[in-house]
Amino acid sequence: MKKGTQVLTDRKKQTTEVITPPKTATQMLYEHHGVLRGIMERLSRTSRDDIEQRRALTDELYSEVQMHERIEEHIFYPAISDFHPKLDAAWSEHRQMTDQLAALLRADPGGARFEEELRLMRDVLEAHAHLDEELEMFPEVERLMDEAWLVEMGERLQDRLDRLRSSRTLRARHRLERMMLRGPGRLIARTMRRGS
Repeated sequence: MKKGTQVLTDRKKQTTEVITPPKTATQMLYEHHGVLRGIMERLSRTSRDDIEQRRALTDELYSEVQMHERIEEHIFYPAISDFHPKLDAAWSEHRQMTDQLAALLRADPGGARFEEELRLMRDVLEAHAHLDEELEMFPEVERLMDEAWLVEMGERLQDRLDRLRSSRTLRARHRLERMMLRGPGRLIARTMRRGS
């Protein structure tokens, strides 16, 4: 009897599994744009008084933007460079995002300038992600590339993002970069506190 029960349980497990189709490159990148938007939305809802939460969310935004740029610049853009003429603009927009993110990191999380830098960061991200990629680049890629290529590219992008997120070395590098951007005085003070 136990054997029959086990067979029924195994069949039940097999029929209740939900198989999700693999994500295409454009779906994966679109979803990651949503991650970036979500972090900025949480930042904008965070009180000026909650400086630590604002710093933590700004740190998270910094890391996610850096990883997003890396997967696009190292995998996606080279793969579409033969047929997409506007990649120079996309690279330039990544530099704008990095510069604006640095301005946001340098701003006092409890001050009015932080609010302005966050608004500008949202504008820069939307100009790049929504206007240039989601409305122009992604539909063109979907039209020109077959489903197998899109899925394979989506898997490569997701795999690289997962590896970047789990990299202790990259986390340490991002932490150091953020401290340097916030000001060398903070980096020196933090180093001295740890040494004493």
